Amino acid sequence: RITVREWLNTWLKDYKKNALRINTYEIYEILINKHIIPALGGAAVQELRPEHIQKLYNDKIAEGLSPKSVRHLHTILRGAFRQAKKNRLVSFNITESVTLPALKKGQARALTLEEQAKFLKAAKDCRHYAAFLLKMTTGLRRSEILGSRWRNVNLSKGYLVIQEVLVPVKGGAVYQEPKTEKSKGKVPLIAPAIEGLKLHRERMMFEGNYSKDGPVFCTKTGKPINPRDFNRAFERIRARAGISKEVTVHSLRHTYATRLLELGVSLKEVQELLRHAELSTTADIYAHVSEELKRAAANRLTDLFQNGTKMAPS
Repeated sequence: RITVREWLNTWLKDYKKNALRINTYEIYEILINKHIIPALGGAAVQELRPEHIQKLYNDKIAEGLSPKSVRHLHTILRGAFRQAKKNRLVSFNITESVTLPALKKGQARALTLEEQAKFLKAAKDCRHYAAFLLKMTTGLRRSEILGSRWRNVNLSKGYLVIQEVLVPVKGGAVYQEPKTEKSKGKVPLIAPAIEGLKLHRERMMFEGNYSKDGPVFCTKTGKPINPRDFNRAFERIRARAGISKEVTVHSLRHTYATRLLELGVSLKEVQELLRHAELSTTADIYAHVSEELKRAAANRLTDLFQNGTKMAPS
């Protein structure tokens, strides 16, 4: 008789520790201890039924946990019971018989042109100004910005190469390879970003924090910036600029994509610049932006029909 608590701990440590990225392993550990074990930990693995799993998911939704987080719980339980079946602890995977909550499609919140100007003005004297400007003009993810080293930057030719990312873990942050091959590669830099990086490099040289293998963005002591501290710096600037709290660090990536779409760049080109693996991902995220642009294009016909249209005689 093996309890769910015992099996999840065994599965996580013996089967997943060397298969998962460090930050993913820590997320699994938190979700198991916070949500699954308190509800199901004392039950025997062999006695658990689909309705027990279903009740867990339903209860978590009722408590306010997002559908996406509940689906993370399902990923964990599905994997754990798949292994339990292989080990002949159970005869079938009970997680295959549950109904998952529907995902709510969130709209990408981008800065308006007015907010964009306010944000950059408020960030001008911030140590991380060049990082925020880079994010807004390239659409780089936070992990890619903070994981960049000077050897990855070519200011004369105007590009940055994504080779590593910096992700938060317990007690700090670690460098890792990007999750997918699509995430790697050259990212074009526009003139304002290049100028911002040049000024930033001069400052780092003055501080004695510049080195080819060192991080592009670092603390005053030359260490990589903790991703959570980067978020806090963003939040201070956001407050100074008087911008709504619904705008997050990730909104700067959305701002980049939205400005491109507004300028008539195709969805396929935006997908390539954002390095999304699938065009459908880009289309889903920016569906509302595309609709607004189509509406604006259609409205250009207004003048032609403003006073009515006389049909020519046939």
